[in-house]
Amino acid sequence: MAFASSIQKGQIPVGCQLCEGGNKIQWKCSTCESLMCSKCKDGVHLKIGKDHKILNIKEIGKQEDTIIFSDVKCDEHSNQACCLYCNTCNKLICFKCITKVHNGHELIEEEDFNKGKVELKPQQKSKIKLEISKVYTTDLTYIHFIAVCSDGSMWMADNIKLKLQNVKLRENRTEVITSLNTEIYGMAKTHSNNILVKTQGETKLKLINTLTGEITDSRYDVKPLIPVCIHVTSDHRVIIGALSGGKPFPVTGRRVVVVMDQEGKQLKEYEHDNHNKRLFSFPISVTTTSNGNICVLDGLDYDQRGRVVVLSPGGDILGTYTGHPDVNTEKKPFKPLRILTTPLDNIIVTDVDNHLLHILTDQGQSITYYNLRDIGILGPFSIALSTSGTIYIGCVSADRSPDTTKAKLYELNFSGF
Repeated sequence: MAFASSIQKGQIPVGCQLCEGGNKIQWKCSTCESLMCSKCKDGVHLKIGKDHKILNIKEIGKQEDTIIFSDVKCDEHSNQACCLYCNTCNKLICFKCITKVHNGHELIEEEDFNKGKVELKPQQKSKIKLEISKVYTTDLTYIHFIAVCSDGSMWMADNIKLKLQNVKLRENRTEVITSLNTEIYGMAKTHSNNILVKTQGETKLKLINTLTGEITDSRYDVKPLIPVCIHVTSDHRVIIGALSGGKPFPVTGRRVVVVMDQEGKQLKEYEHDNHNKRLFSFPISVTTTSNGNICVLDGLDYDQRGRVVVLSPGGDILGTYTGHPDVNTEKKPFKPLRILTTPLDNIIVTDVDNHLLHILTDQGQSITYYNLRDIGILGPFSIALSTSGTIYIGCVSADRSPDTTKAKLYELNFSGF
């Protein structure tokens, strides 16, 4: 390994040099050479060094300043010193991070980082834009699932009202074409413009003929497992998240992502990593990137806390994401519900309780998050791409609102991801 000399397991990472709390270093004063946390930067250091030059450690490589990697604690492993800079993810990392998350990324050693021998990648956050194009009022309470047909019509499922509707989008409302009384736990459009759905208690997916509304058994069966989520890839494979019967938590039995061909033949299973450790607790939503990465929303408990797990086609874990520390706290945990990949292969995740979209790379690293409250959207639940390249977000209606039975569907223009 070319960067092996940078990895020194015996190093003990230091915390902030101005307080005794061991807080994570986020700033460096190039005037007095102090490494400090945000609290001390705005507190004790401001009093003693009002005119000093302060740099964010993430920006140091872009300046004529230097930083000792081992002086910085790893964000993910607090007892480890950083040893490399990941230019793919724009962050300092420790040796543990390399094998678990950053294997195959562009890794930069301390000397090259400080000498400016590499061109650091700029943050993408400033380029990302979202704006509401249209708003539609539905007669549903929750829009749990969305599937968009080639003619622009949509299928929407509400498991509170036990409704599955095929709708046309009018000026500011949805017009119901077909309405079925059924409970849907997963939904995806096939390349023949029909809809695959998962119904309660069945091991075999059902197929809805979008022309007639008829529901029949499909050829996709994961027996003896129970399917949970469905995704159809660009090359016509069907990917199903599935589990064995019983209570979801604590986790017992099998938790699997199954890949099938068009004929329903099983091609591959993802269940354990290279150390025979379980990959998933409860796969609640799944999508893929153009290079074959499999992106799974993994539920962790009954409180709907979750994470994103991204696997290579070979089954290696490329990355995991458990929320953004700026917005996901113990009081406001990351509760992902639906996942989508964009044409540029970025991953979008809905975080309904926090009214956020999380935007990730194709390997599950954070690019940024977007607070949808800033543009008036609350309760983002389901998500889908339109036929014209915009994003649909299906919401849940606000509690105690005078309009509680009218969940909103938003169409958004987006750029930068």
